[in-house]
Amino acid sequence: MVTGSDRATSRWLASLFTDWGAIGEIVGAVAIPVTLVYLATQVRHARHTVTDANRTSRVEGIRELNGLLMANAEVRAAWNRGMGPGHRRLHDDIAQSLGLSVDEASIVITQGYSWAFTHWAQHRSRKSPEDEKELTNIAKAWYGEDPMGALIMHPSFRGAWDADFLVWLDRTVGLPNA
Repeated sequence: MVTGSDRATSRWLASLFTDWGAIGEIVGAVAIPVTLVYLATQVRHARHTVTDANRTSRVEGIRELNGLLMANAEVRAAWNRGMGPGHRRLHDDIAQSLGLSVDEASIVITQGYSWAFTHWAQHRSRKSPEDEKELTNIAKAWYGEDPMGALIMHPSFRGAWDADFLVWLDRTVGLPNA
């Protein structure tokens, strides 16, 4: 025989389960947006990581090719014979302004591109405030005088870089283009 006390206990348990179910729905409703925000943050971080890795890979490839030009006079001579008018003007201008032969200018320019690509990649990557300060100090010292100073002022050399990097570089070095 079911007593009134048993019925009250059953109603209390049913109410308790209903309350816990409502609490579970609230927790679930909050957990979904929190999870979505977390996943969006992880996807954005992964995208930045992949972008930085791709940029680093491009710079390494450029350095490897430039190393071949630097180390092999025959390859450098063939490259210099085949360059277009913009590169020819850059080589002639740098040779004249720095008192170099065209071959020596080619070495300086190739090395300059390697350094500039490295600094471009570092500038475009995510970095800590300490990294930014170090990169700024390197740029001030490295681009503040020749040969890099002559290179970054030349229109043909500047044409290789995006506007954001050039603005940062000009401001950092204190060039009139800033």
